[in-house]
Amino acid sequence: MNICCKLFTCIYNSTKAIFKYINMTFFVYLGVCIFFGVIFQNANGFTLSKDKGNTRSSKVPFNVTGLMPAVFTAFNDDQSINFDVIPSYVDYLANKGTKSVLVGGTSGEHVQLSVADRRKLIGLWRDATRGRMHMQAQIGGAPYSDVIDLASYSAEIGVDSVLVLPDVYNKPSSVADLVFYIGQVAQSVPELPVFYYNYPKHTHVEISMPAFVKAATASIPNFKGLKFTSNDLVEAAEVLKILVDDQQLMLGGERLLAPGIVLGIRTFQSPANNLFPDLMGNIISAAQCGDVERARILQDQLTSAVDKISEQGGRIAALKVAMEMETGLKMGPPALPKKPITEENRNKILEILKMFRDGSL
Repeated sequence: MNICCKLFTCIYNSTKAIFKYINMTFFVYLGVCIFFGVIFQNANGFTLSKDKGNTRSSKVPFNVTGLMPAVFTAFNDDQSINFDVIPSYVDYLANKGTKSVLVGGTSGEHVQLSVADRRKLIGLWRDATRGRMHMQAQIGGAPYSDVIDLASYSAEIGVDSVLVLPDVYNKPSSVADLVFYIGQVAQSVPELPVFYYNYPKHTHVEISMPAFVKAATASIPNFKGLKFTSNDLVEAAEVLKILVDDQQLMLGGERLLAPGIVLGIRTFQSPANNLFPDLMGNIISAAQCGDVERARILQDQLTSAVDKISEQGGRIAALKVAMEMETGLKMGPPALPKKPITEENRNKILEILKMFRDGSL
């Protein structure tokens, strides 16, 4: 309890700084949670205390934490996929200390690819990451039969876990609908950890995540949680309170990295992980140590860099250009129908990266 009080005092004294990026509703909620001991600090940072009586047996473990880059798909100028860059891409990530990757997420643009290309990409990424890092594959965003095909293929080649978008045409309209859909996919790969990809801004599927997680946990043995790409940290906190065993809420995006750490989130998926792993690691360290002011400053640097880059022609397209400039890995244009970045905007991105490096951004 002393640790909880010290943490509460630290956050209270830093109210003026932290209010720049945490809204009043979240801050009040977080303070109450800390006061009643919902979260506590241990040697590995912040995590949730859980009701040890609310557990279930699990034969499908999931123990990945930290930064999980949502990797890009590299294209050639003629829109063919640049498969050859994958081994070098994995080497780059490994040299940055990456322990896990997400293949086929929003940043990977897989929903715009054929099933054959998605299978090939998943296979080549598995080959390149095998024995080096945990690989998660996003298999949704396709007709149901194709989703099952991608799930089965992922299990066959040894992918470590799968992430599933909802049906984006026949959208689920209730918790029961969504549980049924995810359950069908999970049943096809009972040996794999299965996560739901909650991205309401893009999918327009607006369903209570606490209610869904509770229902899915009760009926899907290998359901391990969700990727939560939303700014609603109050809802995220409610989800965290009902997770059991080794389930996780993986936070999508980078804007809420620091408050997410304080809230108790342990895994973060974002394309920014590809470009700024050191900065993001420093944010995590500062937040875990209770250095709220440093976490705020570093968070502002990260958010500013990503926002300014994204303004130059679309988030994924612009970040791919930045990735190419930062690493020398040929990322190419975005998948059609997204527009490629103009030469003028490429020059602006280059200038933004220079300003980021010298601290003048």
